[in-house]
Amino acid sequence: MRRQIFDENFPAFAMQTIRQRVASVVQIGQDWGESGWLDVEEVLPQLHGSKATFHTLDAGLFKRRYIHPSYGVVYYDVLEAEVGDWVLKFLRHHNFKTHTQRLGKVITIKPSKIIYWELHEPQLKKIDWQRI
Repeated sequence: MRRQIFDENFPAFAMQTIRQRVASVVQIGQDWGESGWLDVEEVLPQLHGSKATFHTLDAGLFKRRYIHPSYGVVYYDVLEAEVGDWVLKFLRHHNFKTHTQRLGKVITIKPSKIIYWELHEPQLKKIDWQRI
């Protein structure tokens, strides 16, 4: 299962934009899993072995302890009205455009930079959007 999995809290207008441009997109409670699933207790265990990227608006998932070698987590710290555009921009970024490049990372997307934890790396990493 190589997919882009979106938290159920992603707005419908953003999901429409994303589905038009990205292959293999599912949303919790719509196409995958069950509505109301708790991220840490139910979603993350289902991602083990999936090689999926889980996209969320939940800041609580930007923690080093949620790194796992078989999936990636991306938290969007952007305006809700712009989140669809930020997803597309992130998925085109040369450091993160493949599934393999997102595995084993917990990432935050901000308008000014990308911040992430990476498996087996002790330091938080940052990439400014302007440098790309």
